[in-house]
Amino acid sequence: MGSLRATDEGALLKAILQESATEVMVFDADTLRIVQANPSAAHNLQYPLTALQKLTPLDVLAPADRQTFNTLLALLKSGKKRRIALQTHCCRRDGSRYPVEARLSCATHRGQPVFICIADDISQREATRQALAHSASDLRAIVAHIPGMAYQVLRKHDGTTSLRYVSEQSAQLLGIKAPALRAHPERFAGLILEEDKADYLARLAAAGGSHMTFNWEGRIWMEAWKDVKWVNLRVSRREAPDGLIWDGIMLNVTHSKQAEAEIRRSRAQLSALAAHVEAVKEQERLHLAREVHDDLGGNLTAIKIGLSWLKRHLPPGEAGLIERTAYLDNVVDQTIEATHRIASNLRPAMLDFGIVSAIGWQLQRFGRNTDIAHELSAPDTAIPLDPELAIAVFRIVQEALTNVAKHARASKVKVSLVRDRDGLRVSVTDDGQGIQPRRGKSGQHGFGILGMRERAAALGGELSVQPARRRGTQVSLRIPLPAAPPATAK
Repeated sequence: MGSLRATDEGALLKAILQESATEVMVFDADTLRIVQANPSAAHNLQYPLTALQKLTPLDVLAPADRQTFNTLLALLKSGKKRRIALQTHCCRRDGSRYPVEARLSCATHRGQPVFICIADDISQREATRQALAHSASDLRAIVAHIPGMAYQVLRKHDGTTSLRYVSEQSAQLLGIKAPALRAHPERFAGLILEEDKADYLARLAAAGGSHMTFNWEGRIWMEAWKDVKWVNLRVSRREAPDGLIWDGIMLNVTHSKQAEAEIRRSRAQLSALAAHVEAVKEQERLHLAREVHDDLGGNLTAIKIGLSWLKRHLPPGEAGLIERTAYLDNVVDQTIEATHRIASNLRPAMLDFGIVSAIGWQLQRFGRNTDIAHELSAPDTAIPLDPELAIAVFRIVQEALTNVAKHARASKVKVSLVRDRDGLRVSVTDDGQGIQPRRGKSGQHGFGILGMRERAAALGGELSVQPARRRGTQVSLRIPLPAAPPATAK
């Protein structure tokens, strides 16, 4: 291509200035009157070109910037500066302002010295910068109010890892200032108690040796305060252009851990108290059963013998006395039967023959009282249980059967006992209407279920109440026992 002629070059330059988004103004060096301006300058300043050419740059500058602008023009005019860059604010025709980044230079136009001002509107850039500044300020304020330490771990693509950010709370939480912890992240591991260090180091190895890049909870020793703290690490991982980033927060959870420990101690004490109360109740029941059986039963037997003697020695003609004696003899028989029933309720004698026999006896009584079909599945061999354990299992089954009779509307119930390696598993399954969660919370039998669970917990076992496989409800009890070979069921 050949070189452009001067007229062509002028036309091309004019076209470029017309289409450019950059503001361009040319003003006289002596009068400062604007002699040329491109459409962008007129548009941004909200002046028509004809009106703009009657003004000077000082008319469209913010008042606070005019003195500086005059000083810079003097440097250009004297030749001490050839080009000058500055940031200033322009005033639109409506009075609003906007920031610009300008370049000033001196030139000659038609034999006269002129100044050329090329300016770019940086409003968007300033708004973005201020937004970023506000975001950073807001983020710092948020982080400052977090009850813990925020941090970021960066693993670059070359495998190197650094703790690139740590909030100032590190000094309060760990006794290590943020710059020191960033420089030496391994200092955190040095605070961990020996009892918890093995778990931390195992997770550290799994994380590739990057400290604080995994969820963890443990104790640290604060030498300065001679105190132990519980800390909780929670992190999330994300990908970034320069590698992997773990955003983490470390919280002081000492108070919550102490509260949990106190709750556990209280629950243990309540469980122990409940177990003690149940043991005392069972001892009292056993004592009353013996009193009823031995003393009351013996007296009733003596009365029975006395009435039999009277019947034999009454005169044959005393029909009224004979009838009255027979009535009293029948009352004594009923009372003896009631005595046996009360003694059995207090402490079933069948427990002396083993838990299977006792539950079988209880099922027979249940069937007679409710007309509900019943089935027992148990090992052929005896299940050896100590007396306290046996009575607890019996009471749990007894309460479960009582719930079936009161609430289930069942036609059949099955009790299963299985002895395995882990212990004894007992289940009571009915085909009734199924468990009603609301009744379990507020109904009368809610305390029965709670009592069964407390008994199970006192035995070191677990009790669950859930819907049966087909229909109805299943109460399942599992308690640990000394190891024994499994037995077959009937």
